[in-house]
Amino acid sequence: MKLLVVHEVSYPKKVVYEIHEFPELLALNGHDVTFVDFDEGATRKDLDQPRDRVINGRIHPAASLRLLTPHRFGIPQIDRIWAIFSSIPLFWKLIKHGGFDVILNFAVPTYGLQVTLLGKLFGVPVLQRALDVSSKIRESIWNPLIALFEKLTFKWASAVSTNNPAMTKYIIGLMGEQFRDKVVMHYPPLDQRIFKATARDQKLATSLGINPKDKVLMYMGSFFYFSGLDEVIVKFAESVAQDPALKLLLVGGGEQEPLLRELVENHGLSKNVKFAGFVPFHELPRYITLGDVAINPLIVSTVASAAFPHKVLQYMAVGLPTVSTKLDGLYAAFGDESGLRWSSSPIETLEIALDILKNDQTQRETQIRLQRDVLDRLFSPQGTVNKLEATLLELSKLRRNHA
Repeated sequence: MKLLVVHEVSYPKKVVYEIHEFPELLALNGHDVTFVDFDEGATRKDLDQPRDRVINGRIHPAASLRLLTPHRFGIPQIDRIWAIFSSIPLFWKLIKHGGFDVILNFAVPTYGLQVTLLGKLFGVPVLQRALDVSSKIRESIWNPLIALFEKLTFKWASAVSTNNPAMTKYIIGLMGEQFRDKVVMHYPPLDQRIFKATARDQKLATSLGINPKDKVLMYMGSFFYFSGLDEVIVKFAESVAQDPALKLLLVGGGEQEPLLRELVENHGLSKNVKFAGFVPFHELPRYITLGDVAINPLIVSTVASAAFPHKVLQYMAVGLPTVSTKLDGLYAAFGDESGLRWSSSPIETLEIALDILKNDQTQRETQIRLQRDVLDRLFSPQGTVNKLEATLLELSKLRRNHA
């Protein structure tokens, strides 16, 4: 198949997740993949980079993709709005003359409607991939407009692909029961050749201020306003007062980072809470292995419950006992028999994680084994990409019938 994949983030710069994994796996399966991105952080010095080029995959270097980026000025404050308009001639030409069999669209507010409407105009089916609730992922005055774009993009797509059962429920609730037949669920892939248990890198640990006898809780990912990390840090201060060997390692960054750093400073936790920043994808297992227990303390809400935090899969694959708030999407996938421990709040997440630190080796290994078993069953790269590929092939028949 000839596939057009679309998202409104930078393919080369964005933290690696399924927007990279699925296109690269499809390319390795022999499909011709073109990806349109949006260079959200472009500055004027970035404008020398060709806007139409062939690249190798970020996860799978053997994969080859054509990467296109609409015109931008290199002024971040206006480029996002400009992209709504500058993308139209690009998508018009691509979809009308590109000979694509099907479009896999991750975009909503910036490109979503253009791609969906032009797909309908030129008879190219669109599979809309729903990863999160776009209108709630960030606090913004634009959220009501994004919510409208979201609903129209789902409504006019040929089909909608969700990444977990809770997202499926959200889409059907938003669109109505008559929409159910248009929704299909595809779990994201997890490459356990990359995410696997390894020995702790003590040199890396030392560089982050982590000592061999420290007991380390770790969080990896974006610091969204609903991360729950602010509550965790405040409560963590009480635990550190009783046990100075406790450490909290935060890998990532985001909008909440200034608040988190302020809390760390105000509670005298600079020796116990370590900010590692964003790290390259293939380096993530080295950092995860520094932890003894992983936490996912997201506040239970619509936006968090419908999402599917990929970091939880990565924690589990690397071999860390993991605790998460009981988010609908995660719980529907894993349930009570997966080894994953559930909590009702960020503070309870911390409390359970601290209890797990007290477990003996047998208890720890049992939890890790249960976690790995469910990963093997649901999230293998070949199994997940094969299911997505089958849906794309089915939709591609619409193109041939239209022709």
